[in-house]
Amino acid sequence: MKVPQINFLGHLRAFWADARAWMPRARAFSRKHWLPLTSAALLVTSGVLALAANWQPLVSDPITSSQQSNLANSYHFAEPHKRTKHQLPKPVNITREGQVFARVTVPRFGDNWVRLVGQGVRWNPTLNEIGIGHYRQTQMPGEVGNFAIAAHRGGFGGTFRNIDQLRAGDKVFVETRDAVYTYKYLQTKVVKPNDINTISRQPRELIGVHKGAKYMTMTSCYPTWVNTHRIVVWLELIKTDLKVSNEG
Repeated sequence: MKVPQINFLGHLRAFWADARAWMPRARAFSRKHWLPLTSAALLVTSGVLALAANWQPLVSDPITSSQQSNLANSYHFAEPHKRTKHQLPKPVNITREGQVFARVTVPRFGDNWVRLVGQGVRWNPTLNEIGIGHYRQTQMPGEVGNFAIAAHRGGFGGTFRNIDQLRAGDKVFVETRDAVYTYKYLQTKVVKPNDINTISRQPRELIGVHKGAKYMTMTSCYPTWVNTHRIVVWLELIKTDLKVSNEG
């Protein structure tokens, strides 16, 4: 049986002839479509990178939020300090970073929304694990001046994710070892990160600010997932419910 012979050289010449014929068209297509194709490729790549960078916080936020909520609900305060019947609680010296001293409830954030407050505003362990941090240079709950706190909006539980939803009529409750303080909503404002006056004893940008008042300030990043600005919510103390010690 005779084996057919294959003309490899002829096939190769035909291939190169076809390639030379298509090269001008390929170059024209490249010049015309290079920029759109490159831009599309860059957009797709950017999207993939952004998704890779953000998928973890998006998935872990509900888990961390649940953990912080459970931690707050299970937290037990020590017995109130002894005092006379109508004596206000004495200032407590809280110095250690992340040391828990209060529990905050915000009905606007959800029927069962509650978080603990730790001293300081470092990411670890305060904001990332506990949820809310207290600006050391500001006053404590119930004191004259400004009790100022901070929390994440996105990532690590997104504690203050809905801070922009607070409005007139809303109340925030702050519980400590000795009392439960009720603050009412006053005002919301978006400011630059370096505007530290927002947490001063008498915030200059708060409408109707006056001496002797007992304010509360909630701060977080604005917009969500970005830290170019800060969103600030001011509240004022309207009620104090003292706890009674069972130790006599």
